[in-house]
Amino acid sequence: MYKPGFIAPPTLSDLIQVLNTPNSPAQRKNLINLIKESNQTHTNTYNAMENIENKDAEFQDDFIDLLLQLTVDCKDNGRKFVVYDRLNAIRELLFDSKYELTKEGKLCRIYATKSIEQRKIVLVSTHIDCVYQRCFCAVLGNLVRGTFDNSLTNAAVIWNMLNNKFADHVVVAFTGNEEQGSKGAKEVMRILDKARSRVRLAAVTDVTEEGWNEGCSFTIENDLGIDLLKAHRIVESIKPYEGKYILVHDAAPDESWDYDERNIPSLTMCIPVLGDMHSDEGMNARRLLFRDYCDALAAVVNNV
Repeated sequence: MYKPGFIAPPTLSDLIQVLNTPNSPAQRKNLINLIKESNQTHTNTYNAMENIENKDAEFQDDFIDLLLQLTVDCKDNGRKFVVYDRLNAIRELLFDSKYELTKEGKLCRIYATKSIEQRKIVLVSTHIDCVYQRCFCAVLGNLVRGTFDNSLTNAAVIWNMLNNKFADHVVVAFTGNEEQGSKGAKEVMRILDKARSRVRLAAVTDVTEEGWNEGCSFTIENDLGIDLLKAHRIVESIKPYEGKYILVHDAAPDESWDYDERNIPSLTMCIPVLGDMHSDEGMNARRLLFRDYCDALAAVVNNV
């Protein structure tokens, strides 16, 4: 079947015309082979495109389903969680996964595939507390609108966990109190210190106003304390996304600043959004770019 944007493959009438054209037998044979090859090339192209479209549609369905489940309330009082809706959703989503709740604090939950005791790890830190009075998520064509600080990157992290995209050295911390004093991230560091874990990199996830006008899939912000070797590995990891991201070295404060204070190399990978991030009216995000963010996040933390 002809698809817009492609040159239509040769038809049976083209073949007949070739056969009726006075050419030598060798020329006719070559022309027929070219037509067959062209048809096969078009068929392969169509099939490849259909596979990509089907996989992307499946990803979109899965991701939006996660986002709907995770865009729910979660609050703390600075000492402990007091609203558990998102925590409960995370526990249920990861129940049958290979991840286990390895450490539980008053303001954090740490998941890993194996013990974190005396191990070199890469930490993914994603805050789950929010300031909204009401949470919502709506799909508007190629956009989603909702109260996504920070359920949007929570969904990306959990999608990677459920689809086994993270290497075993990657440990995930869901933190509270980011919006107030980052006490969840500080508790994570105390727990890791007690476990004698050595953190090679803390990759914080969040939403950002940066990069929206440029149409970016993601941003890398607040890269702090990263040596040349790690920087090289990070740059190599995101090469496939050239032109789809921007670097913002000195960005707004977030948990990366807290990890940096403890001399842990850190950065923040963000999804660009449009709108007031703390308003109950919500913000817009481009859902067709979420796959890039998921894949780039996994590439960075797996390869550092």
